[in-house]
Amino acid sequence: MGAIIYWGLVRFAVVVVVAWAAYGLVPNYGDWWSLFFVAIGVVVVYPAQLAWRKQEDTIRRANQNGLCATCKHFARREALCTRLDEHVRQDYTPCGGDGWEPLEIMD
Repeated sequence: MGAIIYWGLVRFAVVVVVAWAAYGLVPNYGDWWSLFFVAIGVVVVYPAQLAWRKQEDTIRRANQNGLCATCKHFARREALCTRLDEHVRQDYTPCGGDGWEPLEIMD
């Protein structure tokens, strides 16, 4: 998720620089603001939404890893093995099953 925020900030900085450079080319001040907000939506927000959906899909698929999904070291929201600090995928178990410990059942 850090990459989504990082690239969103980079895109925002680029839009601000381009908008500032184009400020003299747009005769109406209201049109400039309109173009600025449209550019923010198209260049910053929309790609961030696509990246977020892709991340959510990756996490959803990682949660289908049967061994990791039942381990107490598995962080669901991050699809992360907290024991080895590695990301889990549907086809990859970081510890290979050696570090698996069952979830605690609460009554």
